Amino acid sequence: MFESITIPRKINEEKLKEVFPFSFSGLNIHDIKKARERISLFELYQRECFKKGFDVREIIRNSSDIIDELMTILWNSFIGENSSHLALIAVGGYGRREQFLRSDIDLLILCNEDQIDAESKSRIESFVSFLWDLRLDIGSSVRTIKETVVASRNDITIRSNLLETHFIAGSTEVYDDLKKSVDTDGFWDNEKFFLAKYDEQNERYHSFRDTIFSLEPDIKNNPGGLRDLQVMQWLSLKILKAKETDTLFSVGLLSKSEYDEYLACQRFLFDVRYAVHCNSNSNILRLDFQKTVSSMLGYGEEGNTPVEAMMRDLYRTFHRVKELNHIVLQLIQLQTHGYVGKDYSEPVFINRDFVQRGHYIDVLDPELFKSDPTKIMDLFVTIATRPNIEKIHVNCLRALREGRRELKEPLITIPECRYRLKTILSMTDSAYKILNLMHETRVLSSYMPQWARIEGLAQFDRFHLFSVDEHSIRVIKNVNELSQSKLPEYQLFRSVYKRINDHELLITAALLHDIAKGRGGSHAAKGAKEAEQFCRLHDFSEYQTQMVRWLVESHLQLNTTATRRDITDIEVIKNFCYFVKDEEHLNQLYCLTVADISATNENVWNSWKDNIFRQLYQSVRFALSQESSDIAASIKTKALEKQKTVMSLLQDDCNKADLLRYIRQLPIEYFMHYQPEDISWHLKNILRYNSENKPLLLFSQNPNIGTELFVYSYSNSAMLFGNIAKTMASKQLNVVSAQVFLTNNMHVLYTFMFQNKQGMPIDTERLNGLRKTILSRIDENSTEFVLPKEKTERKIFDVPTTIVYLDSETDKQTKLEISTLDRNGLLARIALTFARLGYQISAARITTTGERADDYFAITDINGLPLSLSQKNELSLELKAALDII
Repeated sequence: MFESITIPRKINEEKLKEVFPFSFSGLNIHDIKKARERISLFELYQRECFKKGFDVREIIRNSSDIIDELMTILWNSFIGENSSHLALIAVGGYGRREQFLRSDIDLLILCNEDQIDAESKSRIESFVSFLWDLRLDIGSSVRTIKETVVASRNDITIRSNLLETHFIAGSTEVYDDLKKSVDTDGFWDNEKFFLAKYDEQNERYHSFRDTIFSLEPDIKNNPGGLRDLQVMQWLSLKILKAKETDTLFSVGLLSKSEYDEYLACQRFLFDVRYAVHCNSNSNILRLDFQKTVSSMLGYGEEGNTPVEAMMRDLYRTFHRVKELNHIVLQLIQLQTHGYVGKDYSEPVFINRDFVQRGHYIDVLDPELFKSDPTKIMDLFVTIATRPNIEKIHVNCLRALREGRRELKEPLITIPECRYRLKTILSMTDSAYKILNLMHETRVLSSYMPQWARIEGLAQFDRFHLFSVDEHSIRVIKNVNELSQSKLPEYQLFRSVYKRINDHELLITAALLHDIAKGRGGSHAAKGAKEAEQFCRLHDFSEYQTQMVRWLVESHLQLNTTATRRDITDIEVIKNFCYFVKDEEHLNQLYCLTVADISATNENVWNSWKDNIFRQLYQSVRFALSQESSDIAASIKTKALEKQKTVMSLLQDDCNKADLLRYIRQLPIEYFMHYQPEDISWHLKNILRYNSENKPLLLFSQNPNIGTELFVYSYSNSAMLFGNIAKTMASKQLNVVSAQVFLTNNMHVLYTFMFQNKQGMPIDTERLNGLRKTILSRIDENSTEFVLPKEKTERKIFDVPTTIVYLDSETDKQTKLEISTLDRNGLLARIALTFARLGYQISAARITTTGERADDYFAITDINGLPLSLSQKNELSLELKAALDII
């Protein structure tokens, strides 16, 4: 028996139509203003029905009836009794009598003659025009019966909509003629209709990344959403000739328990969709109003806990609907074809428990999993050993659902099950396929309670696209896919992956890296303890156990160092070498980190991020490979090699003496950060530049990443960085990276990577105007800056400003990290605050993660010294005053 998932919202048991009626009776169509007011009152009435706690199924049925009344009044007024050849028919959701708040009112105006006469056309046009004048969301089509049948042949959506209609006004004979014509039309035979709906559903799934676990799900179209329920109903109506009063249970597609589950899921999704419509015109449950929706549904109002609870219930409901949908689709195919899948294949008996039917695996005994829970894990080991098995047969799926729900204890408590999971983890080429299938069938949650805790756990930010469990599965997928990717930004990943000695440890760490999320505190530290227990329980060796523990505990460190520290700082490199200890740890951590970042969303990993990770990885690997303990000397040697390469590249373009003299002014950190080709481009332009009054500005485009601005200035004014950042903000450009280098003669080099509002490079033709604006404002002395007005939706996140000083007593600079809510003009505010206090920026790292900004700076006072304690305290107060104003 399934565990019921119910909305906490209290239901009003009174009869809606009796205690809270609404009517359009007496509507005066000659007073358009008052008619619109009645329409507005109707929308308010629908909202009030929900607030009063009435069952959403009753609300949407009642709304459909009220709209029927309105349409009948208007039809009779505009079309009149001269409509024996016309009918007004409701289609779509309105046709099903499921009229949600803000949903379109889908109408079909039908004629049973060969063509619509001129007078009728004129009346119909007046009718439809008036509906638009009332500002109703109308979806209308005007056709003859013949035209409707032809249109349905060309569009599966039209044919589906005609399965669920209801008569509103006009001639019932016309409506009956339509139903007969559609039913007798043989264009969409059962097989063709089934395949079209099957392909349509798969395409819809693909458009949602084939997951139910999107953080902003579409309640209607998401895999497992309301559309899946409708597909089941359409197939029943078309192929099994079900009547309006029939159910999926009465036609034999679902058992009584499964049909009860179907109704419970429908009820849940109806409630969520209605609450969404109270906040939006779309069906998408956006982050912006998830707290509001969870409150409306009775989950509570304090913090993010109500949202997490609502999203968990929603994901579980999506999962159930998707499973029921797959059951119905396979059963219909069995009834019509005698087999499932595209082609028939003779069954292959694998062993006494399982049989292969085409690309599906089936059970021979429907009670198998209930009688022996270890067979659940045998199922997935069997799939892993037979690569051409892709899916689970309906008989097996039903048996698995029942066996899973009757488990008395987690599978991890059974030694035989632990052995089988260890086997799956060791099969690294098929591990993603099997673990994903275990995740989709909720067997991973049945296997270990730790996974059940993160199942459907929403990550309330704009960085992760998926829930914690789905994200973890996608990290495993990335480990496999990126090792074979031909994309240039994953070239280093491919190379490093080949150097790893034990890929099973990488897969295990990927599975467990976020296992302790949602428990408060450091999920990495808590997850490390869980990982160690997991490995010991599954008989990993001591070395393997400690490696997995270390990877889980450290899985954020490479990203933090690469994006939020000055990786040209030799001390940073030395410390990271001590942290990873050897190349195997470095290689494992690199691959886990890249797979992790790439699984958050499709846009976060790019060639720019690849470059900074490559820079850190290669510096650390080079340092680890040196027998000498003097890492600084090794890095200096590497910098000298780059200098020689630059000299060679520029030998025909620059005077050797001038070039050598200038190269010696550049710090080692500069050569660590840039490639020889970039350095050559910089130096060629610097040596040709002879203006001491204005800085040199160079632009370069990085497709799909952003535009890079290189700045070289003789003057290291405290205002220079701030004025450039202020100009970027005024142009609504987003700075995603900034580098600062001081030459030995106190000239300054800046690099800004920036994007437009769409996250892309700005148009090349705009660069000249940007250059002029920057140069015109470069000498401004005002540290005042008006922060651009924020969008309301950004205020849903609470990211208080925190300032952490990272420097030690031996540092010649003050290093600090500023974490705060990301917004346009943030960098300008920070830089201008430094300038106002007379502090120089000697290094900067700008990192944005969703709605959160974590920016690193190394600064000195006006005398080039690190800040004193009192100066730090003053700076912290000034920064918080500047940044906490929204």
